[in-house]
Amino acid sequence: MSIRPAKRLPKRFRRPVSQGTRAMVQRRYDRHRKLRWDLWRRRIRRLMEKLGKLRKHMAVAAVALILLGISGFFAVALFSPLMRVGEVRVIRTDTRLDIEQVQSLLSPLFGKHLLLLSGYDVRTLLEEGMPDLQTVEANKDYPSTLVVRITLDPLITRLTIVGPEEEGVPEGTIDYLTSEGVYVSSGRASGEALPVITLVDWGARPVAGETLLTPEFLLRMAAAERTLSEQFGQEALERTAFMRAQEFHLKTAQWTLWFDMRSSLDEQVGRYRIFLREVPAGDVKEYVDLRLKDRVVYR
Repeated sequence: MSIRPAKRLPKRFRRPVSQGTRAMVQRRYDRHRKLRWDLWRRRIRRLMEKLGKLRKHMAVAAVALILLGISGFFAVALFSPLMRVGEVRVIRTDTRLDIEQVQSLLSPLFGKHLLLLSGYDVRTLLEEGMPDLQTVEANKDYPSTLVVRITLDPLITRLTIVGPEEEGVPEGTIDYLTSEGVYVSSGRASGEALPVITLVDWGARPVAGETLLTPEFLLRMAAAERTLSEQFGQEALERTAFMRAQEFHLKTAQWTLWFDMRSSLDEQVGRYRIFLREVPAGDVKEYVDLRLKDRVVYR
């Protein structure tokens, strides 16, 4: 049996409702709606609090896992034999670099922990047997390979050593000087285009790796040669260096000029300029000595 839809009572059957009753019903309705809203709000707040606590627990768990992973990594890195140096790879930047010598110098590093190895340790070992060492780059190729890139001081001149009791030079080797004045004897270097310096006035034949001439001496010689070319149009054909006397001779097409390290190059060039102005070129047959402060001696 179907139920008829609800309809308002006819006006004659309605009970009169006072204004106070209407206000009481409205207040009760409003209070119930507010209570329902407060209930939902409390439920949402409790849910958010639980989610916040869950997030805190998850964050703590994540931090704990990260710390555990880091601790495990360092434990493996410090105590695992896989992290010890088992191979040294050398990158050659110069043809005169002796790979076998480098491997021999770095042999104490084999078996050491790669993580605790520093570039200072590598350089200290190389400096003991390579006086012409310029720069060292040490990189680590984990788990057990040390990659070393070595740069040597550049060669600036070929060296001819003459003097008393001349000893034979090992066959196939050539003498050089680096930019730091270090004596190098090598058969691997390609220095055919380098200028040649004749070295005299030495007590005992130099040993490879010994510093023969200071960088200041080499710079002074190069500056003197450049000054002769730029200011006087004279090219140095031969260069002779005297170790103990700390002087050098530059032979030009006209004569040989004598320089030393006691006075400045500007003073010696000034004396040479005055000499050219006052002395006829035909009077000089052999050399011009620019070392003395108060006069120029020539022959």
